[in-house]
Amino acid sequence: MNRAEAHDILPALVGTLHQDGADGTLVLEQNDGCRRLYWSRGELVYLQSNAAGEQFGNYLLRQGILDLQSLNELLANEERFRLGEKVVQWGLMSVEERDLHLRSLQEQVMIHALEHPVLGMEWKRGDSELHLGGDLRLRLDHRHFMWSTFQEAHNDEALCSLLADRNDWRWAAPPALLDALADLPLTPQAAYAVSFLGPEPVGFETFHSLSHGLGEGEAGKLLMALWALGGLKLVQGRALALDKPAVATPREVKAAPPPPPEAPAPIPVDAPSAPAPVALPIPTVELDFEPRPDLMIHEPGPAVGEAILLEEPPPPEVEAETPARKSKLLTRQAKRLLLQGRAAEAIRHLEEAVRMDPEGEGAYEPWLLLGRHRMVNPAWSTRAIEALQAASRLKPKTAEPWALMGEVYHRKGFATNAKACFRKALELDPSVPVPPDVDLKEGAAEAADPEAPGFLGRFKALLGGRE
Repeated sequence: MNRAEAHDILPALVGTLHQDGADGTLVLEQNDGCRRLYWSRGELVYLQSNAAGEQFGNYLLRQGILDLQSLNELLANEERFRLGEKVVQWGLMSVEERDLHLRSLQEQVMIHALEHPVLGMEWKRGDSELHLGGDLRLRLDHRHFMWSTFQEAHNDEALCSLLADRNDWRWAAPPALLDALADLPLTPQAAYAVSFLGPEPVGFETFHSLSHGLGEGEAGKLLMALWALGGLKLVQGRALALDKPAVATPREVKAAPPPPPEAPAPIPVDAPSAPAPVALPIPTVELDFEPRPDLMIHEPGPAVGEAILLEEPPPPEVEAETPARKSKLLTRQAKRLLLQGRAAEAIRHLEEAVRMDPEGEGAYEPWLLLGRHRMVNPAWSTRAIEALQAASRLKPKTAEPWALMGEVYHRKGFATNAKACFRKALELDPSVPVPPDVDLKEGAAEAADPEAPGFLGRFKALLGGRE
């Protein structure tokens, strides 16, 4: 596996592969595991990962769709089918529900791939379909997949660093690019920035200067997402070479010319050459002498203590600046930004707050606010659920996180998950509002019976088997 040219190179690799119409498999060695991206005619068709938590079984456990016992029974079955096929064959979910969950997992894998540094990579040219099993066919919508994952990934700093290193890159767009992006959820600020793109080559710095209302990271993600989904084409600058080993030299540094040789010091004629000086050790001074009484300061307290007091230690407020306190200040600033209608900046403050203090006493509020405002954007649904789950773990007897999770699942069309979340919220607080089109009576008898068998038990009972 070749060494990566730069740790933040993946967004550029995705754009290059799509522009070249590549066929093959991109193997990425990252600091949390190995991921494989399968490409066909320049479009990403499937992803695989051995990173912790990015397998379908772990995903189903996290989402509460399967319990551990049911998952172990599925995996213990000797039938040679993928887990995605087994959950359909055993009646645990429909093909449509399975595919929705698989696409959600694929989005998570891609987002994590964009966020983690690339340590090594290998491009295996050829038909990627040969490396995929034929028992599970799932095709990704390349355009919408790239748009949502690039917008949701938290890699602003690395992306800006990549674009700064490649300041010779220029992109061109077709004349009617804005009309071609009508199927994507562009914000007014993004649409305004895209309106400046056309056949004339544009670099990142110029594009950012024209993108009024977009931060540097947002402008970078928009530019790279458009390249990845085919809205832009790289027309100037050194392209990436996938088949050649790349050495991590992001910037060329010219070696400084060697200094001129120093002339040897002249030796006096009237004196013999002296030997080279030898560094003599500094003698240690022993302090076991009798102090003079006339030089002593007769004040209470030891002399060492007096010397320490003269160093003027920092005030207690600075020493008490703990991560929990910083998180609280960031949350307060985020709430002020929300009142001003600056949601994007507020979300960044909340993300920093939960990063600094993810499980402290004051972490519930930023997690809850983060989940509530992430769910506004459909592309952030997965991260909204993660934030709300973190809030529910911190305050398990509070109904609001469960009600908001139910609303997210209801919008995404996951009826079973939505009902389970709303039932949990009503159990904690009967006054929680539930959308009128959510029928909680359906399946309530089974949920209320603690002796009712699980999914696998009911399925075996239909076949005449016994548990």
